[in-house]
Amino acid sequence: MEFKLPYGQSKMAVSLTEHVEVSQIVPADLPKLGSDREIVRQAIENPVGTPPLQNLLTSHSKILVILPDKTRNARTDVILPVLLETIHSAGVLSKQVQFLFANGSHTEMTNREKQAILGKEIARNYFFEEHDCSKSPLKYVGTTRRGIPVRVNTRVLDADFVIVAGTVVHHYFAGFGGGPKMIVPGVAACDTITLNHRMAVMSETSVLHPNCRPGNVQGNPVYEDIEEAFQMVHVDFSIQVVLNAAHTIQAAFAGDTLPVHKKGREIIEKMNRVSIDRKFDCVIVSAGGFPKDLNVIQAHKAIYNGFQAVKSGGCMIILAECADGIGSKTFLQWFEYSSLTEMKRAVMANYVLNGNTALSLKEKLDQTKMYVISTLEEGLSRKIGFEPVGSFEEAWARATSDFKIKSVAVLPNGDVTLPEVKVG
Repeated sequence: MEFKLPYGQSKMAVSLTEHVEVSQIVPADLPKLGSDREIVRQAIENPVGTPPLQNLLTSHSKILVILPDKTRNARTDVILPVLLETIHSAGVLSKQVQFLFANGSHTEMTNREKQAILGKEIARNYFFEEHDCSKSPLKYVGTTRRGIPVRVNTRVLDADFVIVAGTVVHHYFAGFGGGPKMIVPGVAACDTITLNHRMAVMSETSVLHPNCRPGNVQGNPVYEDIEEAFQMVHVDFSIQVVLNAAHTIQAAFAGDTLPVHKKGREIIEKMNRVSIDRKFDCVIVSAGGFPKDLNVIQAHKAIYNGFQAVKSGGCMIILAECADGIGSKTFLQWFEYSSLTEMKRAVMANYVLNGNTALSLKEKLDQTKMYVISTLEEGLSRKIGFEPVGSFEEAWARATSDFKIKSVAVLPNGDVTLPEVKVG
């Protein structure tokens, strides 16, 4: 059986012997109602909880549009032309519209990467910049009930009209991405982000807080704090898309951010949470290609998902190019600890960003051997606990030598596919 799995900006051929049972795990194929552009236009013209966008604007409005950074695929190539047509139909000039990339705590982008998100024409004719959680001008807007001080980029507070555009996805500890996460962590201060994310590890009984898991917002301290912080900032309009496995727009919702996000979450749960009847000896998972396999931090999301389908003591073959390397200056330090217990103790005592990702990955590495096809330097790969391999053929040869493999699951888009074993 042969597959072509995403790897970076290309595909990698995967061929499996006929002597193993192979199952492919993919998101549900839901009906798609129109072209990408039609779906976005319908959402903007029929918003949830607000009047239509053009009715909210005046010719004097100074507009800030907040966008995801390079680690998210929000199909801005579709959203932005439709959004700008609507904005300009209200008499707003190009010089009155600015874009801010919600980098959160991620590394800065090159001009080429910013232009790729905006499109060359928009990049040529509109002002844009990226948020830097340590260097951008910030202003305090309040403290959450859990004691987290919220500081955000002053551009967000100074704009007459704020629009957030993004994509709704599962998130392994915040429940879901998109929506309110465009503000925290998107345009928030480093200390705000750090204190918020730290809540994911503050559990004495489990590696991560038991309510910090994909698809869960109830009792999730990270998500609930993000939503509370979001409500301290005035956002006037939101456009959120849901992408399918082909990276086309399955659905879009616009209007009031929180109800819009909730509608997107409902589609994500129906589409990407996939029931399976058992776990497998080996799971082959692609991190989804660019930008989802841009670095280890991003690729971990697919590893998290793929792990849900592998037997304890089994193995995984992971395709993740990681062209940008680790993706964090604060990640590798945790792998100086030899055991999960020691790492957990250290992370709780002296949390820095991405400590939760390190803990989550270490927990899985302790239960599963991971053969990783990437461009990571071999020493870095081994320090994390991966088994670096140069090709799928090498990975398969080593896996079948090290394990007795009878059943295999293939996740072509591990970044969005969340397997869940049926109960009962």
